[in-house]
Amino acid sequence: MKLRKLASIFVLGALLMTGCQAGGTTGKSEDVAKEKTVVAATVSGSQVLDKLDANVVGIPTTQLEMPEKFKGLPEVGQSMNPDLEVVASLNPDVFVMDNAFKDSVEKSLKEYDFNTFFLKTNTYTDYIKSIEELGKTIDKEEEATTLINELKNIEKEVKSKKGDKAPKVAIIFGSGENFMLATETSYLGDLVKTVGGKNIASKLDKNVENGYVQLSLEYILEQNPDYILRFAHGNLEETKKSFDKAFDKNPAYQELNAVKNNKVVDLDSNVFNVSANLKVKEAIQTLGDILYGE
Repeated sequence: MKLRKLASIFVLGALLMTGCQAGGTTGKSEDVAKEKTVVAATVSGSQVLDKLDANVVGIPTTQLEMPEKFKGLPEVGQSMNPDLEVVASLNPDVFVMDNAFKDSVEKSLKEYDFNTFFLKTNTYTDYIKSIEELGKTIDKEEEATTLINELKNIEKEVKSKKGDKAPKVAIIFGSGENFMLATETSYLGDLVKTVGGKNIASKLDKNVENGYVQLSLEYILEQNPDYILRFAHGNLEETKKSFDKAFDKNPAYQELNAVKNNKVVDLDSNVFNVSANLKVKEAIQTLGDILYGE
């Protein structure tokens, strides 16, 4: 009898222990947060999401190079005009768009219940802040901090070469034969400011919304920049020809220190852009080499 009672106690204890362990395991799995799914309608956003190791389930339709692990994912249309029905079918926790297209899609977005995050790419400074905010939104704060620190370290590296130099820089932005000066509220202007250059357009109206003002040769002659950075947009070859033609045709350009000292540089469109992306690492290093290199 005693043996039977002991056996019964052991069996009951084993069952209780098994039940407790099963209950503990279930509770633990419930505590694990579900990873947020993300649809990206922007190439720049896709690059950032790749670095943040986000759970991306949809990507923009583009001819540009996308992160390898995103290839083959459903496409949601072009960045400026995504197919919101396709986005809805993917049922993302967060939908990432470029802030530049916010006005054009905001009305359509009201028909859908998306948690939309607008990534700011108009300046490098805003881009950094946006990465931090995106990290918080998709629960990838640690990864966002790591990425931001990478960029900040490149900044420090370039600034360490600066010394006491504060070169005056003119950034001429061209499309066809229409030339403009990039102010500090543009991506390129903000990059120059970040690495310690003095943008001659900083003395102009800072309320310029699009970051560019019409080029005035008289103003450039007055400021006499140490460097002229030329950035072609649109038809690159035609714009570069227009740059050269304007500089060769007008002898006034030859009076500038930048021209005399051979400090007129055409920025590579494979590295630089009108809006921020992760090529910014190379862009900052390149600007450092231009302004502070041997």
